[in-house]
Amino acid sequence: MTPLTWMGALIASLALPARLAPSVPSVPSVPSMPSVPSVPAVPAAPGSPPSPAGSWRAVLDLAGGPLRFGIVIEAERRGGLRARLCNGSRCDPFSAVRQRGDSLVFEMADYAATITARIAGDSLTGDYHNVGSRGPRTIPFRAARGTWPAEAPAVRLLGRWDAWFETDGRRAPRRFEFRAAATGLEGTIVGSGGDFGLFWGRAEADSFDLAHFDGSFVYLLTGRLDGDTLRGVFHAGLRTQTPFVAVRSTGAPHLRPPAEVVRGDTAGPFRFSFPDLDGRIVTDADPRFRGKVVLVNIMGTWCPTCHDAEPALIGLWNRYHERGLEMVGLAYEVTGDTAVDGALVRRFRDKFGVPFPLLLAGISDAAAAGQPQLSGPIAFPTLIFLGRDGRVRRVHAGFYGPALGGQYERLVAELETIVERLLAEPAGD
Repeated sequence: MTPLTWMGALIASLALPARLAPSVPSVPSVPSMPSVPSVPAVPAAPGSPPSPAGSWRAVLDLAGGPLRFGIVIEAERRGGLRARLCNGSRCDPFSAVRQRGDSLVFEMADYAATITARIAGDSLTGDYHNVGSRGPRTIPFRAARGTWPAEAPAVRLLGRWDAWFETDGRRAPRRFEFRAAATGLEGTIVGSGGDFGLFWGRAEADSFDLAHFDGSFVYLLTGRLDGDTLRGVFHAGLRTQTPFVAVRSTGAPHLRPPAEVVRGDTAGPFRFSFPDLDGRIVTDADPRFRGKVVLVNIMGTWCPTCHDAEPALIGLWNRYHERGLEMVGLAYEVTGDTAVDGALVRRFRDKFGVPFPLLLAGISDAAAAGQPQLSGPIAFPTLIFLGRDGRVRRVHAGFYGPALGGQYERLVAELETIVERLLAEPAGD
């Protein structure tokens, strides 16, 4: 499921380009909003390396334009540094920050990703590195001290929009949800397989840009309002650009329901057989699954939406395990190297305290081929509910994360209802 010169040059380089289309008639905008308070810079002691502590306006330079986010660095009392990566109102900690002289490394261990940079005065320059699905990827990074201003968006941009992404003559439905927040324009993109996480950005008259960067997903949405239509480009990673067109939602169905994206073969029990993190083969025939309701989670540690889903799944386990619910995670990872992928899955297990088996199922690009009993595009995560007879009873593609607020809560309630119903059925029904 989201993306050095001195201060004056930085501000000039990040300004939105001149707009080619005229604005629609003015509509009163929401009240102006104060900027998020910044963390003051900490002066370095004489003779010591420069201190990076404070707030930073950060950028990944994509081929289609700058992806903005925030970094907040704090000095710890016992020495060392800690830092947070911020998309608007949401800030998540880096797993570690290391400084050696004027060099900094920000670690995002959940995704085997780093930002490496050199500090010079009030500037940082460097690169973002990530183990991508088709090999390592690198994107230029830069930052300047301070916080991004909170800019109030025009009311006419806010609300729900039905969008179409257009690639090679094919159209894929998406939904945009934009809202005004204390940090500026926030929202998300929703597909039939779930949401893309929290986006944050700014609007200038009828043009906007929103970004999502979490260490794995590098997304930038840019566009403008042309009459009653949004037109623009969705940027993924360094170079991928997908045009879109969107109209204001009427409330009519636009996305395929998650239960209709992937179909399961119900002719016989759902089969799986993969190694766990200790190399032992775990199969659907193991005694722990016999006569139980089983939730199979197709996931990957590289997938932030899978991280969003895991606490909800553990909540289901805690509530229903003693009544007969079992779970298993099938991890489709990026590299195909058991040592690398195993380390990432172990970290995922330990991060959430996962109490059920996580199996190394293969690489993410081959997830569909590895599940011959499923038809349709595999979303991450995909939840497969098995009855006590081992047969597929429901497949739910994707997950609505916390960025969707009430929809997240309704989804969790829906998953509980499915489990309750299956637990109430005797084996063999």
